[in-house]
Amino acid sequence: MNPEQRQVYKDKLKAVLLEIEDYLSKSEDAAEAVSPDKSLGRLSRMEAMQDQQLVLEVRRRQKRRKAEVFNAISRLEQDQYGQCIFCRSQISEERLDAFPEVQTCMKCA
Repeated sequence: MNPEQRQVYKDKLKAVLLEIEDYLSKSEDAAEAVSPDKSLGRLSRMEAMQDQQLVLEVRRRQKRRKAEVFNAISRLEQDQYGQCIFCRSQISEERLDAFPEVQTCMKCA
């Protein structure tokens, strides 16, 4: 991978990281527990609790993706970015363009 490609992927990873951090900060209030004294009807309260659980799950996935992005940036700095962690073959550019934090080639995924 040449230095220009490395910089392109580094910029993509940083953009993904900013998107994730933006989502996590914006969804913080929605992830808070639904207080029992909130004046909602029984069904409305259940819906609010369900919505809260959905937000918590998406936040959990985003936090995991954030860790994967940090891992990808680390691999980029160690000149191991774009290599499958299992078979050590090159990951296709199409796959890296779609998911810049990916660690495996299509065969090993």
